[in-house]
Amino acid sequence: MAIALRGCPDELWEASIYGVKKTDQWAWPPTDRDGQPFDDPAVRERKLQAMSAVWRTASHALWFTDLDLSATEADWAPPAPFSPRDEEAYVVPPTYSRDQVFGYVDHCRRKVDKLFGDLTDDQAAAQLPEPHRNGGTSLAAILVQGVVHLQLHSAQVRTFLRGRGIRCADE
Repeated sequence: MAIALRGCPDELWEASIYGVKKTDQWAWPPTDRDGQPFDDPAVRERKLQAMSAVWRTASHALWFTDLDLSATEADWAPPAPFSPRDEEAYVVPPTYSRDQVFGYVDHCRRKVDKLFGDLTDDQAAAQLPEPHRNGGTSLAAILVQGVVHLQLHSAQVRTFLRGRGIRCADE
């Protein structure tokens, strides 16, 4: 994700990777973190399209990466300015800056280093308790699914940039 984001020019940071429609049930109506819809039609449309913006795609992927890396933590919350409510239905958080998103990348990298530095085979094989959103699934399975999710969204950003003639540093 970091490689793709470094390749994204400033003018595309807020660009939509794909068009979002009012008929997309997961997206309508867009709301703020308090669940309030945006009253101004122009703002509402801009927020609707922001659901697939480069910054939003990255923050979404990193939010879930952080959550998955924290699967055994009882009191998980993302680092500020990100919010536990960012991934609630229809929520479009305020636009995150490049520095904020890259800070989240670094946060997740530190969590990866800590988790995998201490992880035992028994811990990886242990099933998460039922109250967890992935209860009954092993930590190892959650971590693999998380990598796939992060890779999917990284590929979306890369494909979007490639379609505009922009190659990432590793290409």
